[in-house]
Amino acid sequence: MPNLPRRAVAALAFTPFAAAMAQTPPGERVIGRADAPVTVIEFHSLTCGNCARFHNDIFPRIKAEFVDTGLVRFVLRDFPLDRVALEAAVMVHCAGPERFEPLITLVYAKKEAWAHSPDPRAALRRYAGLAGLSASALEACWSDPAFARAVVQMRLEAERDHGVNATPSFLIAGRLHRGILTFDQFAALVRPLLPARRPS
Repeated sequence: MPNLPRRAVAALAFTPFAAAMAQTPPGERVIGRADAPVTVIEFHSLTCGNCARFHNDIFPRIKAEFVDTGLVRFVLRDFPLDRVALEAAVMVHCAGPERFEPLITLVYAKKEAWAHSPDPRAALRRYAGLAGLSASALEACWSDPAFARAVVQMRLEAERDHGVNATPSFLIAGRLHRGILTFDQFAALVRPLLPARRPS
């Protein structure tokens, strides 16, 4: 999807940046309305190939049909599979919640370019720069044990509370679904949970 990085870069360029964002601690990030009738939680790792496939190829349609329409509140929780995924998650969180959605879109769209490179941090610094995050602010986040600890804590809680052991995994109506979901699979799980439409 060649246009995906361009859209992400454009969104980053037009989102106001405040220095205070770099101090926002990691935590779950939410896409969609807080009062949506259905909440879906995804446990993801930024170096996970199936996570990238889901976000690049499947999630845009889910977002258009379920999230943007106010039907689903989509929650992302980090489940880093390796050190590179942990550092990428810290970078995304370091830029602050207002930059989260376009930045994670960019990181997943470019996943093959940075996740397996000899120097993943170099690419992550470039993406942070697009978000208006200075190199010194990013280094401060990478050097702050509290940032990494908060990301790792999300993984530990997912393992303890929900039995997550792979990415992507989705928690829908209290049931864990492991592995990538197609749009049709996602829709089949979510539609029965939506409130019945009143006849007009």
